[in-house]
Formats: sequence, structure tokens, C-alpha cells
Amino acid sequence: MPAITDPHPRLSGTRASIFRSTWLLLAVVTAAWAPALNGQFQFDDLHNIVFDPATAGGAALLERLGNGFRPLLRLSYVLDHRLWGFVPAGFVATNLLLHALTAIGVAALARRRLGGHGVVAIVAAAIFALQPAHAAVVASASGRSTGLATLLMVVALLAHDRGVGGDRRQGWLALGWMTLAVAAKETALVFPALLVLWEMTRPVPPAARVIASRVAPAGILAVALLGIALAGSSRLREILQFSFSLMTPVETLAAHAAALPMSLSLWVRPWALSIEHPQSFGVDAMFAGAIVLASAVAAGCWALRRRPLLALALMWPIVALLPTHGVIARLDPIVEKALYSAWIGPSIALAAVVARWGRGFGRSDGLAASSRLRWLVMPRTIVLSMALSGAIAICAWRAAVWADPAALWREASEASPGSARAWTNRAIAELGAGRLAAAESAVVRALQIDPRAEAAYEARRAISLAMPLARETPP
Repeated sequence: MPAITDPHPRLSGTRASIFRSTWLLLAVVTAAWAPALNGQFQFDDLHNIVFDPATAGGAALLERLGNGFRPLLRLSYVLDHRLWGFVPAGFVATNLLLHALTAIGVAALARRRLGGHGVVAIVAAAIFALQPAHAAVVASASGRSTGLATLLMVVALLAHDRGVGGDRRQGWLALGWMTLAVAAKETALVFPALLVLWEMTRPVPPAARVIASRVAPAGILAVALLGIALAGSSRLREILQFSFSLMTPVETLAAHAAALPMSLSLWVRPWALSIEHPQSFGVDAMFAGAIVLASAVAAGCWALRRRPLLALALMWPIVALLPTHGVIARLDPIVEKALYSAWIGPSIALAAVVARWGRGFGRSDGLAASSRLRWLVMPRTIVLSMALSGAIAICAWRAAVWADPAALWREASEASPGSARAWTNRAIAELGAGRLAAAESAVVRALQIDPRAEAAYEARRAISLAMPLARETPP
């Protein structure tokens, strides 16, 4: 893509065209993810929302807010409860709205970074919105933390970009939006690192001291917010203590190096998506993952001065995943929710590629030299329409899977046949769907994998209570 000399390119497109493209984007997002509205509360949703008295407000909410763990997220659940009660579709509808707003924000970021025709922005937003891996965020009420924090980070980045253009008020607003993002999910503390990358990948990167001066306020605020969170949230301290007790930092980095390539590959392997993934890695996988990670970093560093958009595409996921794939251990290093914010940078870069390819519409591509071969050239608009329809269909399929707990956990137990958790949850989901024989078979499999799994024993008791009493055989 040709270099853009102006670090703040003129935004193209009239207000009317932006308005039309926004409504088009909303229609596309709704068509892709509407099947999720038919879903139910998932297992994490029951613990985090339905059975949590803080969701109804009152003293329990004040106590929870006093703990300081994700207060904005908790308030969003309270608002949903006031609007919908405990209707799952209402909570998922809020997630869908947050996702659509995030896509609109990605379009605005693309307009600022790429300039050009407004189509580029809508392509970037569509690429972001129609990623099947986003089902873990959009179709699950508990995915709200990631979706809300990402939206606020996108808004903060837009405000920062406007502030760099001379509006100091926007610079202060960026810090406020960042604070709200951290209040939704603590992983938003990575925002200053993303700002550094955003500045370094401008078409004309500023000097290092300029970047430092632009990012320093957010960095200082991140340190302060981290201190406040650690001091005020016992829940966050418990999570960190548990994480550091699982593995040493070196072991954690090795495991995450193995998990990162497998996680990122889910963007292009929708058939491999699942709520549960294999979480153990051998030495070979760790070594191969480390090589892939090092190669991506090296390529990103090389591209910083020569191909800024390539650098953005390569480095954004690595930086965005630092909170979940760094030195803090996790029971599930491969998790699809973490990929949500990591897809923003690649979406913008891919939109530039599509825009460059689309500029050749109507040309021969070397085939028109022969009139006999001219019929082989498929118009680019048809190709893009087919790609859009396919992406919508795949996202709708993923949303429908998440809307059916039994289908979701059947898929998980097939993807991770050695996971007692997957089989236990499949048993509970089958029980909820009234398939008692399938539930009993699944819980037996769970206990074969882990005879000490307490959740499996509880599921077996629930299944036994639901079984009809056997009739006595007459003498």
C-alpha cells in the first residue's frame, strides 16, 4: 500500500455516506450474530450473574463494588437486570450492541489510519465484526467483560488520536476512557503498550521522545490503576496468587509460547473453535511456539520502518495478548475471548489489502489480453459479496452453537476428549435438554477421566434424581 505522508490523513466521505455505512454495518452485524439471542445462560453466567445477589442491586451490589473487582462490568449486569430481569436474550442483546459499537469504532480508527475512501473503513469494521472466534464474547453473557473493555479501549484510542491532532481535551478524555476500560476488565492495563505500537506504526512515525511524551500520561495512569486495583480488590489478589502458584514465570512463558500460535490460528480455523481446548503442551510444541513467536516479533520489528501496516498486523496481537499470554499462569492458555481485542490491528491492515486489491476492479488482471479468457475474470464485487455472505453464515453458525448448551459442550468434549470438565458440562447440558441417557453416558466418561472430579459426582446425583423410578418386575 502506498505510504501516507500525513500522520493525520484527511477523513474522507461525507456525513451522509458515513451514516449509511454505519447502518449497513449494523445490519450485517445483526444478521451474523442474531442467532445468539435464542441462547440460554451458560455455566459461567449462572455463577457470575444469575446466582450472584449483586446483580439485583442493593447491599450485595455495594459490597461487591467496595471490593473493587470490575465495578463497571458489575454495574452493566445490574442495568441489564433492571431492563430485562433474568432473560438471557436481554443480556446477549447488550453484548451484541457493544460488539456493533466496537466495530463502528474500528471503522473510525481505519479512517484515521488509512484515509482513502470510506469503503476502507467499512471493510475494516466488517473484517473485525465477522470473526467467528468472537462468539465467546458476543454470544455469552460472561463474555461482557472483554467486549466492554475492548469498546472502551477503542474509544480511548480514538480520543488519543484526536488529542495528538491538537485537541488537548481529547487527550484527557482518552485517559478517562482508559480508566473505564480497566474498571470493566483489568487486562485493559495493556492500553499504554498498544498506544506505543499505534504511534510507532504511523505512516510517518514520530521521534522516540515524541512517542514517549504522548504515551507517558497513559503509562503513569496504568501504574496508578494497577496499584489501586491490587490494594482495593481482594479478588484480584486471589487470582494473581493462584496464578503464580500454578507455575513459575519461566514455565508460564513456555506454555504461553506454545499456546499463542495455536490460539492465533483459530482466526483462520473456524472448524477448530470450541469453548474447551487441549491445554497441555509438550516440549516440541513449546519450542515450535517460541520459534513462531520470535519470528513474528522479528518480522514486526523489521516492518516498523518499511511496512507500518504489516508491523501493525504482526505486533498488535502479540501486544494485546500480553496480559493473558505473559507471565501470569492460566488454567486455559488457549481461550477464544482473549482473541477479541487482538483482532483490531489485523482487521485494519487486512482492510488496506482488500482496498488495494479492489482498486483494480474492471482491469484485466492480465487475462483480458485474450478475449476468450475474459469470461474467467470474476468481478471483485461478486468475490467480496460471496466472502461477506460466507462470513455472515459462519458467524451465525457459531452463534447458534453457543445458543445451544448441549451442542456447545458436545463440540467441546469432541475437541478435548480428555477433559473431565467438558464431559461434566456436557452431562449437565444434556440433562437440561431432557436427554437422560446421553447425560448419564457423559458423566460416566467424566469420572473415568478424573475419578476425583467433584462436579462430575454432583452431576451424577442430579441425573439420578431425574431418572424415572424403575418399575418392579412382578413375581
